[in-house]
Amino acid sequence: MSRQRTRAAVADPNPVACGKIKGIAFLGVVKLLRSRRDEALALLRPELHRYLTETVSASAWYPESEHAELLHAGAQLYDVPPDRALEVMGELAAQSHSEIYHELILGRGSQSRAWALWSSQHDSGELRRVRETSTRMSFELVDFAGPSREFCLTFTGYLRGTFTVNGFTEVAVEKLACKLWSDSSCLWRCSWKREPRADAG
Repeated sequence: MSRQRTRAAVADPNPVACGKIKGIAFLGVVKLLRSRRDEALALLRPELHRYLTETVSASAWYPESEHAELLHAGAQLYDVPPDRALEVMGELAAQSHSEIYHELILGRGSQSRAWALWSSQHDSGELRRVRETSTRMSFELVDFAGPSREFCLTFTGYLRGTFTVNGFTEVAVEKLACKLWSDSSCLWRCSWKREPRADAG
């Protein structure tokens, strides 16, 4: 069991209103909430009801803290525990983004690819990728201004989904460090059982 679940009480503060995320990065959760609007109205505070009616611009910037609240509400609409629902939402986002970014953050030998994808969607933080072995890779997120429990769980799923859509199998993602646990950065380790198919990057 990961620290993310065993240290839930530490990883559940009220999100701080800082840091911004681009609209294209959270259109999925907005569509989910709109598809079940009546339930979503009861789950969101009134100030966020605008996301159910107003156009979300793919190129505009929105508060990371509000994104966390949208994720929290969206997770309540799944028939699985909220933590698992957040990871599922991340996996689905990776599948959706693969149509836009293809190899996403996994381009073979390309450290800059991970940074470029992250900076295109967030106005703070730097995502660093390190290939540890032939079947293990770590991702460190430093100087991120919008950490939240919802984000961290969703990004865990996003990483798993990213490896899966690129042909990796038996993917496992472990959270090793988190700013919400008083660590200096957020750190994930991804592992898999075999190499992807030859045309996957």
